[in-house]
Amino acid sequence: MTLALTHTWAEVIIDELTRLGVQHICIAPGSRSTPLTLAAVKQSQHPRRGVTLHSHFDERGLGYLALGLAKAHACPVAVVVTSGTAVANLLPAVAESHLTGEPLVILSADRPFELVDCGANQAIEQPRLFSSHVTQTLSLPAPETAMPLSALLSKIDHLMAQQAQHGGSVHINCPFREPFYGERDRTTEQSLRAGLGQWLTDDKPYVSMMPTRTQWQMPASWQHLASQASKVVLIAGALPANVGAQVARLASVLDAVVLADPQSGVKSTAPGHDLWLNAPSVRALLDEAEWVIQLGGRLVSKRLGQWLANIEVPYWLITDREQALDPAHRPSEYIRFMPQQWEEDLDALSDALTQLQRPVSGWAQAVTTAAQIQRQHVYAKVEDSLSEHRLFQSLPKWLPSECDVFLGNSLTIRLADIWSELSDYRVYANRGASGIDGLLASAAGVQRVNQHPMLVVLGDTSALYDLNSLALWRDAPAPAVILILNNDGGGIFDMLPVEPSLRDAYYRMPHGLGFEPAATMFGLPYHQPKDVVSLSETLRGALQSPGAEVIEVNTPAGEAGSVLNRLLAEVAHG
Repeated sequence: MTLALTHTWAEVIIDELTRLGVQHICIAPGSRSTPLTLAAVKQSQHPRRGVTLHSHFDERGLGYLALGLAKAHACPVAVVVTSGTAVANLLPAVAESHLTGEPLVILSADRPFELVDCGANQAIEQPRLFSSHVTQTLSLPAPETAMPLSALLSKIDHLMAQQAQHGGSVHINCPFREPFYGERDRTTEQSLRAGLGQWLTDDKPYVSMMPTRTQWQMPASWQHLASQASKVVLIAGALPANVGAQVARLASVLDAVVLADPQSGVKSTAPGHDLWLNAPSVRALLDEAEWVIQLGGRLVSKRLGQWLANIEVPYWLITDREQALDPAHRPSEYIRFMPQQWEEDLDALSDALTQLQRPVSGWAQAVTTAAQIQRQHVYAKVEDSLSEHRLFQSLPKWLPSECDVFLGNSLTIRLADIWSELSDYRVYANRGASGIDGLLASAAGVQRVNQHPMLVVLGDTSALYDLNSLALWRDAPAPAVILILNNDGGGIFDMLPVEPSLRDAYYRMPHGLGFEPAATMFGLPYHQPKDVVSLSETLRGALQSPGAEVIEVNTPAGEAGSVLNRLLAEVAHG
């Protein structure tokens, strides 16, 4: 009876999750998780609600693989792990999803009550492991006949309804008693399911939650401001992939200066703001702004964040997240769009603004012209030799028309923010907790959903930190390039005012390692171009060839940071 009951519970859990939108399940090896793993395998063969299975031997990488799948798919992704530290290794990905909203469903197998905190092997306290980093936790009992399957289904449906409303991860802890293996009694399993009625034959969740539909309306306070303000700054943060046209229309209606983050998919009218904001004359012109509207949050540019913190004008923040997204804690109007309603709500806002009689000025064009002159002046000061700055200046010219880009954190995404105009491409990044862990795994998850050619750009320390996840790229579904910028340590720390002798020992931490042996170990083609021309040719060729390839670009330690400091100083002093 125990064997039949355990596997029936696991199959019901997995079946219900697919009715609630789960189409991908990520699985790590383990014995205690056998019921969930076998249920996922069975579900993958379902004629109508089959799921795609992914596996990885490293739970930390598996969590980030799931994060990437959810990032691109915008649907919940389940993760199956065994008990003990296997669950704890998911915390970094769960923390990231809490901040950026990707819906992960953590299914952790566990020892039953009597085997926890008694010296039993591979047993830790799991129910509260993720603390405030999950939207909600469901701690199940070990399977028992006294608890009907209808209660199990109802609990799962309400849990997933919370996730649908708030985003982020949910945790379902699943204690199982042995045995997990052996001949199963199918008659007993059918009798256990007998009380589920129509659920057994249809594709609907046991409890259907109808989403609340809200129709957005422009606040009255906006109407007065919009009819007065002619100098508007529109800031685009991380946004859904399909709203570029709506943002462009809104910017046109407002005659706004557009400052776009690399994650936005929106074209800046004055790109490179992290650089030209250091120019007093251009910044003074931007300071004339009368109204700032920010769409989405978590901006890359430190200088843009500083400008926002100091500008004293009405500031409206539009997001689909409930979390606060203003580090400066400014007085503001905080407007929440529903995640699936961005397009229509932005159109409604543009429609409302179009009906108003708004003042017109040439201020936006003046800001754009001044910023472009400043950027072009500095752009020409970057040498033609192969460097991280020259690479990011040239990058958009090297990419095919349909290519996704995944940017690593630290110096990588900051240089892309300054030099690379990537609005024609879908750009992904992990900018919640902004860690360097799991970047290769997250990018692999994105590509598995989109099936597009992909360029992944990250630093050497980030690549070392997620080296196990190169295994996920052995069967890339489309051309892919993993471009590793090796400046022998954490180049971002060159920007810190730290004594040089301490910087290397405790911040940069040079390693003296190259990535050719790692590429060979995982069976990935490897290239190490020495100049801009060969890098261009190698990158273009790899993005047209099947599978993933590793390109390593070596630059002198400290070069990128020192060049950036020099350029910022030149901008600041004219």
